[in-house]
Amino acid sequence: MKHITLYLIGLLFSVAAFADPGPAPVPAATKANSNKAVLNAGSVRFQFNAHAIDQDSALVIFDRFDHTGAGVVYQMFAADSTNGISIENVPAGKYYVTVQFRGVHRDRMEMLVTVKAQKNGKVHIKLDDAEVFSKDKVKIPTYNPSFSDMAILKTAR
Repeated sequence: MKHITLYLIGLLFSVAAFADPGPAPVPAATKANSNKAVLNAGSVRFQFNAHAIDQDSALVIFDRFDHTGAGVVYQMFAADSTNGISIENVPAGKYYVTVQFRGVHRDRMEMLVTVKAQKNGKVHIKLDDAEVFSKDKVKIPTYNPSFSDMAILKTAR
């Protein structure tokens, strides 16, 4: 038991010796120049081809390409009158974008999008056809089983 305790204490000290001090606090002068982040931002418009998109909402997730920021944008959006979604003030960079529809359309798309500073990008997305479910439209065909077509298996004794 002493060996395990000494081993764990030694492991704890060795990990503490190689640990980083953590993030540095942001100086007040940098906070005053926060409008620089707005200058280094762009916008993206996702344009859809479907006409029933007004009944849908879409979950949009932007993850940085270099794996330094997950969920830069993680938000639900509703399409506007021109069947599209505009996302403003996205920091410039390259992103993995996931668009998941929650409604009539259940499509999920993942793509690579590059956002440029002070530019408006446009991405066209083709959605599969979808219909609103109605129990009045369901047609169940009649089935008449034919007992003469059934196979009878014989078991050997």
